[in-house]
Amino acid sequence: MGDVIKFPGKKKPKSVDDIILDYQKFHQTSGKGFKDRVKKFESFTDPDNIHAKQFQHHAHYTVFGKPTDAKGYPGAFNDAYKVLDKTAKNDADKIKDVGALTKILETYVDSFLEKAMGKSFKETITHAKKEGADEETLRELKSQLMGQYHTDEDNRPQNILGEKYIKSLKGKKKIDLVDHLRSMSKNISESYSSHLQQKVIRGMFSEEDRLDMAKYIGPKFKKKGWTHKNSHVTRSVGDQATHYMHLIKGAGENLTQSGYKHTMPKEEKKAA
Repeated sequence: MGDVIKFPGKKKPKSVDDIILDYQKFHQTSGKGFKDRVKKFESFTDPDNIHAKQFQHHAHYTVFGKPTDAKGYPGAFNDAYKVLDKTAKNDADKIKDVGALTKILETYVDSFLEKAMGKSFKETITHAKKEGADEETLRELKSQLMGQYHTDEDNRPQNILGEKYIKSLKGKKKIDLVDHLRSMSKNISESYSSHLQQKVIRGMFSEEDRLDMAKYIGPKFKKKGWTHKNSHVTRSVGDQATHYMHLIKGAGENLTQSGYKHTMPKEEKKAA
């Protein structure tokens, strides 16, 4: 084979982990000052920054698969569907075997966690096996790990491999189980994307930054014409950061829901 050609200026695309690590260098424990950290926060929330969308796409590929990389991203939904299809060929077929349902869901969980957690997932399962964990205990462990991505409407973790959850699906038709897997996958994709974004944002600020944040964002809200009956400093630094993110993104509806009111700034009134 000939020499590998290296094109100058061509860089390997950053992985999701690389992107997250880059932002985590600006977390509160990094020793960087508030101004440096808030600037990094602004760069992430800038509408022109594609990192948040990359997280969304990565989450979607993890759950539904990537057309151009089926080996790297087979998709938890696709893997579970294959097992379901072997169990029931016809859409109207009902699945009453709890063992078959367990295999379908466990395949889903394995596929998802292998991608979301990487080698950490395999190492965790290997360690549990060495400690004598049986199949039931391993499923409970997997369900716990999955719980951070699969929650109900009240954000409570769902025991996806638990007896109660699996029995709730017993007797359903294949076509209804496909709908269930698809709906579940949509929610998990959104939850996983949010989880990745929180790994970037969470830790950038602490309550020690509450006053600095209030002083920093106050003039920016005022300039954009957004006011609130309560001072920014009365809110936690996390809430302030979230509200500031909405301001940067121009998410007026979110600000209104948080109690803000908008009045056109004087400069804009004169221009009008």
